[in-house]
Amino acid sequence: MTLLLDALNNGWICLFAILVLWAETAALSLRSSEPRRRFQALCANACSGTCLLAALGLALRGQGPIWILVLLAASLMAHAIDILTREPGQARLFSRRTE
Repeated sequence: MTLLLDALNNGWICLFAILVLWAETAALSLRSSEPRRRFQALCANACSGTCLLAALGLALRGQGPIWILVLLAASLMAHAIDILTREPGQARLFSRRTE
């Protein structure tokens, strides 16, 4: 239990979570019939998650707020890219009727 609390307090748990996130992304891509296309579809989402986890790791270590804000902004941009690059069939779910 102490090892887990130490990993949480010094931010190493976030590094572990980032490694798991990218391992899942690679595994899902490799299991696809079109691995490169699947990786491209998942990459922006994984980048967004990576930025969020890195920001959390810095916050847990008590680092300066500038880098945390930069990572949060990067996560938001990656999330926006993820939404905008979704297939057209999914994009209509995010559109609004203005009539």
